[in-house]
Amino acid sequence: TAESMKSPFSVGFATYLSFLVFGLIPLLTYVVDYFSPIEGNTFLISCLLTGAAFLIIGAFKAVVTETHLLRGILETLALGAVAAAISYFVGAFLEGLMA
Repeated sequence: TAESMKSPFSVGFATYLSFLVFGLIPLLTYVVDYFSPIEGNTFLISCLLTGAAFLIIGAFKAVVTETHLLRGILETLALGAVAAAISYFVGAFLEGLMA
């Protein structure tokens, strides 16, 4: 099958690129804001861009796993939201320790 023909290197590289590209999305707002100040709440903009990225990832996941599109999107949005919330609170906790 085509699945067994894929090399571990190419699958790993594709995964690495996905993490790199989609992982940079939350930071884009702050990079742009650094060079050209943004009018508005950069945190909110970053959250919305991240949500859009999770939406895209969920749609890709649904296609690849051949599941219902809405289910793939909602699962990915939910997992992403939980991971983002945990990251935010861990960061706030660590910031409190250093202050």
